[in-house]
Amino acid sequence: MKIAFLYVAEPYQCYHVAAVSSELARLPNVSVTEFISFPETAQHLEQIRRDNHFGSPIKRGVLKMPLKAMMLRRLRQFDAEREVVMRENVAQLEQFDAVVATEYSTGLLREMGLVHPALILIQHGAGDRAVNDEHLIRHFDLSLVSGPKIAESFLAKKLATAAQTRIIGYPKFDAVTKEHYQNEGAAHGRRPIALYNPHYKKGLSSYKKFLHPLVEAVNELDHYDLMIAPHVKIFHKDFGGRRRLFRSVLGAHVSLDASSRALLDMTHTAQASLYIGDVSSQVYEFLIRPRPCVFLNPHGVAWRDDPHFRHWTLGDVVDRPEDILPALAQAEARHELYRARQERVIQETFGSQPRRGAAHRAAQSIREFLGRDFSAGAVSAAA
Repeated sequence: MKIAFLYVAEPYQCYHVAAVSSELARLPNVSVTEFISFPETAQHLEQIRRDNHFGSPIKRGVLKMPLKAMMLRRLRQFDAEREVVMRENVAQLEQFDAVVATEYSTGLLREMGLVHPALILIQHGAGDRAVNDEHLIRHFDLSLVSGPKIAESFLAKKLATAAQTRIIGYPKFDAVTKEHYQNEGAAHGRRPIALYNPHYKKGLSSYKKFLHPLVEAVNELDHYDLMIAPHVKIFHKDFGGRRRLFRSVLGAHVSLDASSRALLDMTHTAQASLYIGDVSSQVYEFLIRPRPCVFLNPHGVAWRDDPHFRHWTLGDVVDRPEDILPALAQAEARHELYRARQERVIQETFGSQPRRGAAHRAAQSIREFLGRDFSAGAVSAAA
């Protein structure tokens, strides 16, 4: 059984699948090959495997990188680059029994001519936001998701059938040490940490309108150390301007992480005592331990009763700059209003199975799925 793992996005994706590929590589009669387009992804994969003592041999394939893809990378047009790279490597991927990926956009491989391999999705992130390429889930033969919330969403939207969906938990928990999501917060004697985790999505992200009012509120409150840890895609198509914006507000109690591993491996979400954000799915990683949240809505989104903003029911939502300071000041006291709901939504998001072990469940689901009499005709029908 030959299985390809395709990493055509930035390193964040490897935390969601590295443990799964390692589990599969341990199984008899299974050969795993990883295809990586970003050198940084390889470095993260190696670190994850060292930290967790994943010792199973995994082959490293070589993706063809045409000149157009290299030019797009220099221009920081990563989404466009991804499509060029996939199209260039369809013939190579056709030699496998399955192609596993975390990106919805990998579904384009079917439209690009991929026929024989089963196409398997491991959902990355566990958020609520509607995404533009969600419709491509229909091209996957098997989708492995973290919990009933996402499984039910796929079914309701007719993106996948129950037979094509498995609930496995969150494999990222197997790729980081327990301390990364069981940390008890700030060290003794330090201020509690408020984590500001703005998303990149235009029309939803809060940093352009609320960054300065937020920092002013934190400084006036004089209680938290603020860690600004943006979604890594904020820096797409950026040639330094956004970094300069974030750096302009730094001070004695305001820090920025724009590039470290801690952005990806749950370090910040574990250490923080308060989460401040908009629509990033990282809020669910933070809420593995229920804690106060404040959500920023500078665009006046009508979010109530919208399932794509379910996480905004887990803390106070701020629409105006002048309301940020009161929200921060009251966040700890008001947390009891949200704790029970947080606990319930976390169960819906990650399921009731043990936190660790999702990678093993994913590997077993993939082996079982591929072990059936899965003809090329069945793959084409699913596509």
